[in-house]
Amino acid sequence: MNTKKIERMAQKKLLAMIPEELQADFAPILDEDAHSEDDAAIVKQADALCAYLKCLEEIGAGNTEFNLAKARLEKTLEERSSPEMDYFREVFIPGFSLSLDEISQ
Repeated sequence: MNTKKIERMAQKKLLAMIPEELQADFAPILDEDAHSEDDAAIVKQADALCAYLKCLEEIGAGNTEFNLAKARLEKTLEERSSPEMDYFREVFIPGFSLSLDEISQ
C-alpha cells in the first residue's frame, strides 16, 4: 500500500471520529479531498518547513546524515515561496540554529 493511500485512509478515519455535527467544519482541515488549491499549497509549505526544521535540529545535534535532505528542502522551499513563508523563514528559522544559551540572552 502506498503512502498516499495510507494518508487518505487516516484522514477519512480521523474525520469519522469527530461528532457528525462538526464533521463539515473539520473536513477542509482533515480531508485532503476537501482542501482548496490554496489550502493544499499551504499544507505543502508547512510540510516542507517542518521537514526543514527537523533537518536543522538533527544537524545541530551533530547528525550530518541530514545535510543532503536540508539542501534538497532548501530548493523545495524556494520553489514553494510565498510572502508568508518568506516571513517565517526570515524571522523564525534563524532561532532554530541557536543554542540554549543564545536563546536565553
